[in-house]
Amino acid sequence: PLAHRMGIWQVKSELEDISFMYLYPDEYKKVNSILNRRRNKIVDTLDHSVKVLKETLRNDPTLRSQDVEIEVVGRTKEIYSLWHKMEMKHDRNLDHIADLVALRVILTPGDSIVKATQSADSGVWLCYHVLGLVQHLPNFTPMPTKVKDYISFPKPNGYQSLHTALMYKGQSVEVQIRTAHMHTVAEYGMASHWAYHDEKKRNTSMDLYNTPWLSSIKEWQQEAVGSRDFVDCVRRELLGKRVFVFLRNGKILNLARGTTAVDAAFQIHTEVGLNMHGVEINGKPVPLNYELQNGDVVSILTGEGKPSTEWMQYAKSRSTRSKLRAYFRSQQNDNVLKSGEMLFFDYLSNHRNEILEASFIEHPFEVPTNADELQAFLPGSSRYDDVTELLNDIGHSQSGDFLRQKVSKIFLVPASALQECDESRFANITRTVYASQLDSMSFNGANEEDDSDSQSSEPVSYGDVLNGGQAEFADSENVCYHCLPVRGDAILGTRHRDGSTLVHRKECSWAQEALNKARFPSNDDSVGEAVELSWPEDEWEDNTSESFLTEVIIMSVDRKLLLADCSVIASQNSEILKTGSSSSNEHCILEFL
Repeated sequence: PLAHRMGIWQVKSELEDISFMYLYPDEYKKVNSILNRRRNKIVDTLDHSVKVLKETLRNDPTLRSQDVEIEVVGRTKEIYSLWHKMEMKHDRNLDHIADLVALRVILTPGDSIVKATQSADSGVWLCYHVLGLVQHLPNFTPMPTKVKDYISFPKPNGYQSLHTALMYKGQSVEVQIRTAHMHTVAEYGMASHWAYHDEKKRNTSMDLYNTPWLSSIKEWQQEAVGSRDFVDCVRRELLGKRVFVFLRNGKILNLARGTTAVDAAFQIHTEVGLNMHGVEINGKPVPLNYELQNGDVVSILTGEGKPSTEWMQYAKSRSTRSKLRAYFRSQQNDNVLKSGEMLFFDYLSNHRNEILEASFIEHPFEVPTNADELQAFLPGSSRYDDVTELLNDIGHSQSGDFLRQKVSKIFLVPASALQECDESRFANITRTVYASQLDSMSFNGANEEDDSDSQSSEPVSYGDVLNGGQAEFADSENVCYHCLPVRGDAILGTRHRDGSTLVHRKECSWAQEALNKARFPSNDDSVGEAVELSWPEDEWEDNTSESFLTEVIIMSVDRKLLLADCSVIASQNSEILKTGSSSSNEHCILEFL
């Protein structure tokens, strides 16, 4: 397959026939026997075809007026190639094999034509002229459906030629028409093409030695993939079947069969793929995972597009997936940098006074508020010379200790002073929340017309509606799993038949139903009896380590290891009983209990 891919036809044919003879000796003998029985007819057809074609080309006035040398040779199909075609078609009738007898016309332009065109394509127009003559050979019938133009549409290995087929006395004859340069490439591979260009332009760049499929192999070698993956990719994407599609400007894309519109976009150019927001096939919009078919006209719509992680599922080409991974890796690095910048400067803002008071920096300074101001503090105070590197490390670590350590070194502040400040700030958070909500714990049950009086008087309770106006203490172990109240929340209880009292937030739907039942009695036994509750203050003061069930929901831009990072932070000050996550496009929702 590699010899075929490189276009080394002589090596390919020899290897195939020899391998076929040893690997499948019985099949080899059968095919050889079939050929021997029809040898005379094949030889007669070949000799007559060569004679008629040479005479026709020699007598053509157009060819005689051109400085061109014409060579006509004939051959019969190789044994393995013949057997393979018969197996693929499930047909062992040699009359149905179009290229069992084949003629080859090789045109070698003279110096005058080469100098006029200054390229390896000199004489191409003569190939099409010869095609017209071949289609009108006397006593031969052309087969229109067998015409193939590999000059305008070369094969991936660089092969170029015109193919057509004729019928003579029931025997099909294939005719191949090509220039001498095309013949050299077909017989000896792309190396001959490179040597031709190197001889013409020895000062040219190494781009002459690159072909798209060879560049793909070079890219894959640079990736950290196993040898098995590498071989599988070569077999599937380079040696497998191909699909040809057109762009709006007439350019042809040669892709592996099964590729999608996403692969086509990145094949055109990486920037086209990264900015794609839609695609049209044959003038009609199609989804990005549309599988390309031969002859499709592809229009890539670009603008405000941005790749999503779903594209990794749509991309079939390894090259496309590699480019997408590089993009997502770059985006992740940008997010890490922004995260580190946010953590660092928020910390500086919250600890500005402590840093100015405890710093051992001798000269007066202001705490920086952006990256440019921070850059001036780095040289000599830490191992970082670049502020971007520092913020990246902070974004990756997501560690409070690491952040304190960097602030301590950069601003010459004792780490113990920063740690005491952080512990003091965290210890005050819960008490601040508790104190702010304690004032609003009592339910104001007065009428609207008494609102002005109630503002200047003590807060009133639920009144006589609930348990005679006497509040009971809440049991923090028996809370509603729908609203999960914690100490400091305004609460209400529901007492059930077994005598237990469930603690709810006041806005909980179950609590509101119980309160409505107390005000407007009904026979609905599914709703418990409403009970006014309050948190036991003495217990809070004596036992500050008491734990509560609570649910934390985080909505964020999705990234790798986000759940793990959030779990580490949450577990520092709480015990995680349950976690859950869901994602949509680039966003995710994390749930902690």
